[in-house]
Amino acid sequence: MFFIGLLLCSAPVAGANNRQSNINYPSFMQGIDYGKGVTYVVGHNPPDSDSVCTAIAYASLKRQLGVNAEARIASLPNAETTYALNYFGIREPLLLDDASGKNIILVDHNSFAQAVKGMEKANVLEIIDHHNLIGDVKTSAPVYYRNMPVGCTSTIIWLEYQEANVPITREIAGMMLSAILSDTDNLQSSTTTDLDRQAVADLEKKAGIKNRNAYFLAMEEELAAYKDMSDQEIFYSDYKEFTINGISYGCATVVALTPEKRIALEKRLSEWIAKNYASQKMDMLFLKIHDLETYAATLSCYGDGALECATHAFGKAEANRISLDKNMSRKKVVRLLQPQVANWAANKAKNKAA
Repeated sequence: MFFIGLLLCSAPVAGANNRQSNINYPSFMQGIDYGKGVTYVVGHNPPDSDSVCTAIAYASLKRQLGVNAEARIASLPNAETTYALNYFGIREPLLLDDASGKNIILVDHNSFAQAVKGMEKANVLEIIDHHNLIGDVKTSAPVYYRNMPVGCTSTIIWLEYQEANVPITREIAGMMLSAILSDTDNLQSSTTTDLDRQAVADLEKKAGIKNRNAYFLAMEEELAAYKDMSDQEIFYSDYKEFTINGISYGCATVVALTPEKRIALEKRLSEWIAKNYASQKMDMLFLKIHDLETYAATLSCYGDGALECATHAFGKAEANRISLDKNMSRKKVVRLLQPQVANWAANKAKNKAA
């Protein structure tokens, strides 16, 4: 059945430009009006390596499938992403500061809360993602939506390259490889799947990476250095916001190279959050921090109900901090927190009504 489906979604497409006889043009493109202007491929805000590198790789694929696509970023990339861009000689995409009225393909998110300003008034044509369906994106016409339970959105893009029979250049392979290594902690995260491993095995060859571990460590050293960054900038460097049942909560992810540096960052950021929590205008804040030496991770909780929700989801706490299973991604943390936050909000509303 998989191969039958693959043949169906790879039928020739009328009007696709610059056709090559060996490329399988997806039939779904017939039902999408990409128009004559530019279609922008963009990830979430703030961006990480998956959102930036995946946008670059998917825009490249779309161009080879006849779509006038360009990668954009929601804000400036972090040091890890910049390292990957420089390593493979890829120019940093331009900023997309307002999506209003533009043709858009979303990658690595499905929520307006994490999107570029003006996305509610954009013409969203496609969504490629690997997160649970917590988004609020609404469209006026059917879209191509592909969501898969894999470790990284770039794994899905790698699969689409295979399905379309489009060759992958060294530079594009490097982008997808960097994204997958980042999102899966070099294939160590609990979200890693066999498909992620297959993609990495193929992409590291195409990208010319002979020592994957060394390349990953070099990326992470750039990220975890947090050079010249304030406590606030570190906290928000990899941060996402969510809302459920009227309760807003944010979750930041911070990476340290060693246990000692993890403990130091925990102390430093905890002090900053304690002093500045009220000004963040969120009902709950969570800080997930892990180190790359032991992969030990903790979740610190702030705000009314935050610790209660986290304790129900993950177990016993010490003060306001919970020790997590090794390699637990933010995606899994949020997935486990979400029903607890929803229950807490429902109980709060019930008590208020009483």
